[in-house]
Amino acid sequence: MDHESDYEPTVEYWVIAFFKSHSKNRTYYRQFMATGFYEAFDIVMTFSEKTSCQILWYKEKRKCDSKFTELGIPLLETFCTFCNKEFNNIEPIKCNYEKNNFSCKSEFCSLECKQEHFYFKHVR
Repeated sequence: MDHESDYEPTVEYWVIAFFKSHSKNRTYYRQFMATGFYEAFDIVMTFSEKTSCQILWYKEKRKCDSKFTELGIPLLETFCTFCNKEFNNIEPIKCNYEKNNFSCKSEFCSLECKQEHFYFKHVR
């Protein structure tokens, strides 16, 4: 009963390398999920059009060097924990709050959002 219609493509992580159009001296890496090459291509091209970033390469994470599998690569489309704004062409700012084996996993688009989050969530 191995019919072609029974085949379900596997969703897997992909890694994209890019640089911002105005700054070619720094390479950024992001990861995203896709079910195959054509879906990954669509995601990468949409990202490039929305951000005006230049794509260097993209490929399945499992086929990348070990440094990419060990790195904590941010997601391609991240939402700020505080303002809920989508951002993807800057490095996320992480909350550094830790107490009693609790580590906050929040990520922010700006230092201002991080400070507001810290005050309302961890101080107040």
